[in-house]
Amino acid sequence: MFDKLLEAASIALEQCLSLHRNEQLLVVTDPPCEVIGLAFRQAGAAICKEAVLVEISPRKQSGNEPPPPIGDWFSQFDVCVMPTSKSLSHTQARRSACEKGARIATLPGITPEIFIRTMNTDWKRLGSFTRSIANRLSSAKTIRIATESGTDITFETGGRRAKADDGNIGTKGAFGNLPAGEAYLAPFEGTARGRLVIDGSFPICGLISEPLIVDIEDGRVSTVYEHPVAQILLKQFDQYGPDARNIAEFGVGTIDTAQLCGVVLEDEKVKGTIHMAFGDNASMGGNVHVPIHQDGVIKCPTVWLDGKLFMDGGVHL
Repeated sequence: MFDKLLEAASIALEQCLSLHRNEQLLVVTDPPCEVIGLAFRQAGAAICKEAVLVEISPRKQSGNEPPPPIGDWFSQFDVCVMPTSKSLSHTQARRSACEKGARIATLPGITPEIFIRTMNTDWKRLGSFTRSIANRLSSAKTIRIATESGTDITFETGGRRAKADDGNIGTKGAFGNLPAGEAYLAPFEGTARGRLVIDGSFPICGLISEPLIVDIEDGRVSTVYEHPVAQILLKQFDQYGPDARNIAEFGVGTIDTAQLCGVVLEDEKVKGTIHMAFGDNASMGGNVHVPIHQDGVIKCPTVWLDGKLFMDGGVHL
């Protein structure tokens, strides 16, 4: 299997991150993702002049900052890859490093199976499709999502442009997930309202066996209904304050090599799904800074952009 991991890591470094011979690579990993970190270091050593691997302790929550001084190191390298069990995407350390020109890919929750399966895709075709979806989202002022399972939520975009996580992380300061495959934006704060029924997956529990239902008022979660993970989610909201309830993200999955498996990193990219997140949105053009970002995946959505049908039961129109 390690040979396949090396192949996937080489694809990521060469095709997505455009790592060059005269550059330096930093790999940040933790024990649950160590084998993928090792594959990245070995693949990087065969491409560039210096590949450094550093292992940190797992963060308690996605969005928690890396330990000092590791976060300061990000900006000292041309390219950073971060296969970790919790996401470092929505951290100030990552944002600051990209502002200084580092190219960064995060792989929160990555497993060998996901890495091998999803990196073997047509990145040119995926990029074109993902950018087309982002352009359509960017043109909308109001977005509504509904599902047969009970989701019915509406929000304003505030004129924010959607971003295309298309696997192209080859330019100075670029950032993205690997596997890539989504178009996303931050709903304008205070505008989201309705009911969200998460029936695909959620970070706390993986694949959903019983839908997680939340009501949303004035852009924040107002009610979490009884569910096996409800108390854990409410405890997080209490721990991180009112901004943890912010409706942080709306995203559309675009990659057809992904499948629902219980790991949100892959689940949120599955073509035919959408996802919405609670918490931090500063990484996607919003104004909420909070050290938590939780994505919930919704299956078979129907989506309207300014009243015009955009997706019908998970099918792109």
